[in-house]
Amino acid sequence: MSTQPPPPSTHYQSPEIIETTHTPLYTQMSASRPPFIGLEQGPEPPFPLLMSGPVQSGFGRGSSDLGIPTANLPVDIPPQSVWLPTATSGVYFGYASLLIPDEGRAWGEGTEKWRVYPMVMSIGFNPFYKNTVRSAEVHVMRRIHFDLRGREMRVMILGYVREEKDYKRLEELIEDIKIDRDVARRSLERPGWLVKEVDGKGELDGSWLVRSEEGEKVGEKKA
Repeated sequence: MSTQPPPPSTHYQSPEIIETTHTPLYTQMSASRPPFIGLEQGPEPPFPLLMSGPVQSGFGRGSSDLGIPTANLPVDIPPQSVWLPTATSGVYFGYASLLIPDEGRAWGEGTEKWRVYPMVMSIGFNPFYKNTVRSAEVHVMRRIHFDLRGREMRVMILGYVREEKDYKRLEELIEDIKIDRDVARRSLERPGWLVKEVDGKGELDGSWLVRSEEGEKVGEKKA
C-alpha cells in the first residue's frame, strides 16, 4: 500500500482521554492482575525498545469487533527488525508519537509536529483470532478523530505487561485489554515512567519521539 497519508476529511481535533467502564467481568478479571508494571524509578533493560514506520492496514478487528482501534506497524524494518524477531510475544506499554497539525488546522496546512500519547500494544499472533503471521498492533490510549493509515508513528516501549492468551469468549479479550490499558495508564503516571515531552513534568527522556533526526541515545532520566 502507499505510505502517503490518506486525504483528510476534517480538520485536526485533539484526541480525547478514553475512560474505562468497569463491568462485573472487568472487576473479576482485574482482581488477579497487578495494578502497576515495573519498579517505581522507571524502566529497566532491555527497555526502552523502539519502533517506527508508516501505519499499515490491519485486520480491521480493533474497531469493529473490540471497540479498541489499533494501528499496525511493519515488523521487518529498522529499528524493530533488530530486536522484534526474538522478543517475547505479549502485551507491552509505553508511548507513541504521531506527526500531526496544530489544533483546528487542516492536514497539510501549516506546520505539523510530533505529539506523544500513552499506548499499549500487542506483539504476536493473537491466539483468539488464530493469526499465522506475527504482527505489532498499537492502541493509542486516546480517542483519535482521524485515519492513521499511512501516517508515520514512533513507539517507545517501556515494559512488558503480560503474555498473549487465547480466550473462550470475545468479552474476556475485550475486558483484558481494558485492564491492560488501565495498568499501563497507572504505570506511566509515575514520574520515573513519564516522558518529559508529554507535559514537562516527567523524568524520562522521550526526545526520540519528537525530534526530526534519529541516532541519539534515548530512555535516560533528564536532569
